Amino acid sequence: MSCSQLAALQAAVSRHCPEKVTHTAFDFLTLYRTETVTDPVLVVYEPRIYIVVQGQKILHLHDQPLPYGEGQYLISTLDLPVSGQITRASAEKPYLALCLSFSPAEMEQLLRESQSAISPQARKLTFREESSSPISAMGVSQITDDLLDALLRLVSLLAREGDQTFLARLYKKELLYLFLHGQQGHVLHETAHGKSDLSRINRAISHLRLHFQQQFEIGTLVKIAGMGQSSFYKRFGELTGMTPVQYRTKLRLQEARRLMVHEDMKAASAGFQVGYDSPSQFSRDYRKTFGRPPQADLRYIRRMGVDAYKQQHEDVWF
Repeated sequence: MSCSQLAALQAAVSRHCPEKVTHTAFDFLTLYRTETVTDPVLVVYEPRIYIVVQGQKILHLHDQPLPYGEGQYLISTLDLPVSGQITRASAEKPYLALCLSFSPAEMEQLLRESQSAISPQARKLTFREESSSPISAMGVSQITDDLLDALLRLVSLLAREGDQTFLARLYKKELLYLFLHGQQGHVLHETAHGKSDLSRINRAISHLRLHFQQQFEIGTLVKIAGMGQSSFYKRFGELTGMTPVQYRTKLRLQEARRLMVHEDMKAASAGFQVGYDSPSQFSRDYRKTFGRPPQADLRYIRRMGVDAYKQQHEDVWF
């Protein structure tokens, strides 16, 4: 990886991202900056490509750590509830990152237009081997010089006058092509095919995210995925690192915490609101996830300052 190219990209991102979050003129590109480390925060990572150009952070995927930092990118291909924490940032050397959004339709079109196929070498490599990730739907890889060059050209477009949307979309297509032929290309390849296991599990997760507060049989997800029961549970675990029940619990606890902090809801009411029948079970799950029981956690957040807490939630998304 070229140090000079990385330094140029760091300067460009810093110049165009004076605030915590900058939604650029290109709807698929978001820039991020923070000057302090953060506490662990439970969030849901959506399917995106996240590139860290300066600093470091760590994700916990159901208690399994996945660090990534300067000169690395992370690809997430499913909606995944994770605990994220920025671990290296300062006023002198802030954490800087950018995010590229993409859709399965875009990947499918790119494959069709380029007649791309995953290289024999990439087929032999598993997502876990390449990225050291404990799951198959999220992994970390090193940025190559080709990627650095394309990223720098994309971010540099922000400094040019006039509407650069046409060029930006060409650069995005180039980047997706490079990612497709990179270490994690095979998992991106799967996102483009509606009959792949990843796409089937994604349909089940979409239903789960919409209805996590309701009581329903987990077997419903098996039907939505259109898979056999044993295959569904096996692939769900491989892709997400957790069971469907554990996934639903993460969503429920994240929403309960939001209700308590943002809407001043009592802990018991928040638990019932997100689908818990037992306050004691809610308290046990909450403590296991956040390290403190609900009331103690709320007192901690208030001591920190609600505004600071909300800011950490914004910072940790990238």
